[in-house]
Amino acid sequence: MIGYIILALFNGIMIGLCRGINGRLSQVKGPFNASFYNHLIGVLVLTLIIIGAVMFSVWDLQDLLSVTKQAGELAPWPVYLGGVIGALYVTVNSHILTCIGALKAALFVISGQMITGVIFDISEQSLTSSLAQLLGVVLIISGVYISQRVNRADKKSS
Repeated sequence: MIGYIILALFNGIMIGLCRGINGRLSQVKGPFNASFYNHLIGVLVLTLIIIGAVMFSVWDLQDLLSVTKQAGELAPWPVYLGGVIGALYVTVNSHILTCIGALKAALFVISGQMITGVIFDISEQSLTSSLAQLLGVVLIISGVYISQRVNRADKKSS
């Protein structure tokens, strides 16, 4: 379990780095171009990884080509929307990061993820943990709001 926790933390660090890098690229090239380059480079790197994995027999080429099949059936089309959502996420995040800053962008993105988690938990009838998560979202958004008000008050007084 600790290995998964460390991997999740590492993934969070990588997402934070990605946000910052894409935000900088967005300042130079614009959010859609930043997203395009992000995904183009990602496709190229993943292609090289897949080619290497097939060459070194880590993955079987037939298994890779049949990933859309599960138990002999095609996967339903909505499961492929993750790619569309991911591309939109990178584009929107590249833009908002330059407008509201890295910390606020991260906090609101995490809040949105928590809201989605609450909705999923409610749909699975896990109301107790959902209420705790919802409280966490409220606290995060309240903290950002209070921080923003304090910053405005500091600017007015100086």
